[in-house]
Amino acid sequence: MNIMARYAKEHKPETRTRILRAADRVMKAKGVASASVDAVMREAGLTVGGFYAHFPSKDALAQAALLAGLEASVDRLLASLAPVPDGAPWVRALIGAYLAQADDPALEHACPLTLFLPDVARGSREFRNAFAERTGTLLDRIAAHFPDVPGMTRRQAALAVYSACVGAVVLARAVAAPDARARILATTRTMLERALTLPPA
Repeated sequence: MNIMARYAKEHKPETRTRILRAADRVMKAKGVASASVDAVMREAGLTVGGFYAHFPSKDALAQAALLAGLEASVDRLLASLAPVPDGAPWVRALIGAYLAQADDPALEHACPLTLFLPDVARGSREFRNAFAERTGTLLDRIAAHFPDVPGMTRRQAALAVYSACVGAVVLARAVAAPDARARILATTRTMLERALTLPPA
């Protein structure tokens, strides 16, 4: 019995992570409302009966998956920009990399902010506070690569860039015409580069 208990304890965090990753995939494919517990557990290769050992409800799962997915998204973004020098070149690359997801029809690697913000807004105050805390920490990681911007702190500049890029991707995905999508993305990029007075590439 002791061996069994130790096995379960050691594997519980691993199983939770497996469920969160499955939830991220299912939510992106079907939307939060249609991402049933059954669908998530099937995607994770687990039985539904084990779900409540990890999460008290579907809402709790969706919220945890969103926060975990957001962190994973920023990790991927920062890893892709690792070869780029900090300062203006890094910010240009950040803007380009983030906006590029609007042209990807697959949502597997989409930033959760571009898909699930309305669900955050409908969440509890506790969840919205947790969301704000997590995004603040991630924003600090991004701001560390920014150059000095006249009249703004690096964190303020990072917030402006990230907010504008999220909005542009959401809007671009909502339009059907490729030329309209391209205008939204190009206009956002130009506006940000001019507002931050980035030198020419």
